[in-house]
Amino acid sequence: MLAQVTEGIFRAFILGFLAVIIGGAIFENGRKYVKTSGNQFKGKVEALPFFFATLVLGYILQHIEPQVDSIVYSFPPLTRVGMIGVATMLLFNYSVDEFNYGDKKSSIVYTVFFLIGIYPYTGLQL
Repeated sequence: MLAQVTEGIFRAFILGFLAVIIGGAIFENGRKYVKTSGNQFKGKVEALPFFFATLVLGYILQHIEPQVDSIVYSFPPLTRVGMIGVATMLLFNYSVDEFNYGDKKSSIVYTVFFLIGIYPYTGLQL
């Protein structure tokens, strides 16, 4: 059961991760502007072609699912959980400007999920 649950979550995580990273590289916005690839637009109407590019990105991400599935099935369920935990903490820290990746709370989260992730490879039994 854990394998089935983590398959779906890990697949969604990989696709979401790619969308966040690529989308973050394409777009930047503020209260009064939208900026993409170094171009600043005065409003969202001027930026519509680039928002359309986001839809195209989503379409492309749907078509890489076979490759994502092969990645998902190559890891044991607990390793998937560990990878999701570590990567989520990294993405969260990345989303906050000038955030300290190695603060005490983040380090605890990294350590716990790292240990969960390597558990299947240790040969230990619970």
